[in-house]
Amino acid sequence: MMESAQTSSFDPIGPDELETIGRAFLHELQRRALPRKSEEAEALAAKLINAYQSGVRDDLGLSIVAGLS
Repeated sequence: MMESAQTSSFDPIGPDELETIGRAFLHELQRRALPRKSEEAEALAAKLINAYQSGVRDDLGLSIVAGLS
């Protein structure tokens, strides 16, 4: 039973969600003139995914999170 409780709390990120996160990510990389393969880009991606999983689900909210990082 414990396994099913963990599974139900897992909220996978699907293709549409990845597209939303990706837009904010690419926009912020462009704004900062950062290469995609950099430590800063990795940190930004992690921050955006974490924000999304914490409930920030719209382009504007993710853009704000990206700009604050």
